[in-house]
Amino acid sequence: MDEIRIFKDKVYCNNLNLNQKKYGIIQNGTLVLMPEEFLYLVSRNKINTDKSLNYFINKFSKKIQDRFVIYEDLRKKGYILKSGLKFGSDFRVYDKNKFNSHSKWLLNVLHKSSINKKDFSSMNRLANSTKKNILLAYLDPENGISYFEISWKKL
Repeated sequence: MDEIRIFKDKVYCNNLNLNQKKYGIIQNGTLVLMPEEFLYLVSRNKINTDKSLNYFINKFSKKIQDRFVIYEDLRKKGYILKSGLKFGSDFRVYDKNKFNSHSKWLLNVLHKSSINKKDFSSMNRLANSTKKNILLAYLDPENGISYFEISWKKL
């Protein structure tokens, strides 16, 4: 059994082998995972636990549950997602097979179908200053996930 400790926005696990597969970061000899990353690994049976995925999903907030759905969708498509906290976003998204280079997008998960101008402007400024595009993801209960890419165009 893997030893798991859950805190508000981090999950600590003793399975260091997952880091070789580009999951989490190692701090003080322990693998530190984002909650969405942890849920994805549990759903794929990559973490050895006697608890169900639903048990762990219910440990996290609705926002994290929504972000997990987006995380899972993009991972299934081959993208690598890392925390975007330092960049003011939910995730940094790395293009398939290009993890050793810079991330291509700053992903923001929208929890409603609109965004205010100030938030949109700050997302654009951060993305432009870090030479990344914005990727907005909206989880629509009826239509699934919609993605919108925003990039700067020099005229």
